[in-house]
Amino acid sequence: MRGRRWSRAAALVAGLLVAAVLTGCGGAPRSLGPRFVVDLLHPGVTDPVLVSLVGLRPGGDAVLTATAHTASGTWASRAVYVVPPNGVIALWRAKPILAPYPAPDPAALFWSMTGPPVSQSELEQTWAGNDIDITLAADQDGREVASTILHRTGFNTATAPRDVFARDLLSPSERDEAGADFDRRIGTFVTPLPDPTQPRPAVIVVDGDDGGGSGRFVAGQLAANGFPAFILPSFGPTGQIPGSSALSVESFDAARAWLAEQPEVDPSRIFVWGSWRAAPLALWFAANEPYAVYGAIAASGPTALLCTASGGASPLTSGGDPVPCESQVRTIADTPALRLDRIPGPVVLACGTADEILSNACEWLTAAEQARGERTGDVLLRAVGAGHAISTPPLVPVGLPESSPTLAQATEQARAAFWRDALATLERAVR
Repeated sequence: MRGRRWSRAAALVAGLLVAAVLTGCGGAPRSLGPRFVVDLLHPGVTDPVLVSLVGLRPGGDAVLTATAHTASGTWASRAVYVVPPNGVIALWRAKPILAPYPAPDPAALFWSMTGPPVSQSELEQTWAGNDIDITLAADQDGREVASTILHRTGFNTATAPRDVFARDLLSPSERDEAGADFDRRIGTFVTPLPDPTQPRPAVIVVDGDDGGGSGRFVAGQLAANGFPAFILPSFGPTGQIPGSSALSVESFDAARAWLAEQPEVDPSRIFVWGSWRAAPLALWFAANEPYAVYGAIAASGPTALLCTASGGASPLTSGGDPVPCESQVRTIADTPALRLDRIPGPVVLACGTADEILSNACEWLTAAEQARGERTGDVLLRAVGAGHAISTPPLVPVGLPESSPTLAQATEQARAAFWRDALATLERAVR
């Protein structure tokens, strides 16, 4: 079942490593010549993959490249390795001498690709929607000696998204009164393919429109792994500041009630998800509606409902009035954390110690830990050396800083750990 893929990620990667080591160390016949060995258990664009190159002429260097020609332009990465005496470059143990990543990494050629500047919708379509072919090539002495094409399936292959409108959430009597609001899009429901054979835990993704961590990426990854997801925008019409008071408690409640009625969803196992600006919104709903929300997953954001920096407005409304929020002027120690102790199910929180946008992200996590107390099943990830974009699915070349290879690699490692923990938590919630 797809939902078990990342919950067993550590075991899967270990198995791949054993297979790859046997391939690399077994001394395949030299007559076969240089060639790539790619080990993977699933073909999805975010699924673990191990790359090695065998049969090379020992001594000297080899230049490895990954290239993808997409509708948004060409994406590519390049790394140089010393060829050891056995003629095998195993990326998970070989340190590059020149690359956009400093340490050994089994799939660094994929996540380190860079491409043209594109819009958010183009970025999502390229790396969270369509299938993609990635060409791996190796040169020695200026001559190509090996190449292979790896087909990676996008979320469009594994999921079925559909827009949800106000009319879908209203009762017959409410529809008569809705007027022009009747056709307003509320969000997007993303389900796994094929349809689950039993109700599954589901996630409301409070979308803060944070680039690589946008709802399209997160919901696609969740649904591709077997968990239905509802993308609920937390910002208003075009031009309105993300995180503004466009999100209302009523909108969330209507979306949650509608989600609970879907046959694919276990209504007693609904989680909320938020990152950066949307993190405190998601956690607020989990803390204030424990009768309706089972658990929460959040990364790289405050764990208190802060007022906006400009004007001090609340990012949330209820009944048309602003929900009380906390001033950003106060210190974390003087700011009341959200009542995370009220959340009945598990909580997964993450921060990067080198967050370049919210420098005190891990201090906020500590405040959340104190408010929550110790609970079985909770996961609190402090990713040493990682940056801000932890919630983006792994292996996609999105949101990683090109100017700092060390920061980029640490953030990618944090992504893999965060998603492994998040999906394992959802899998344990299956009844």
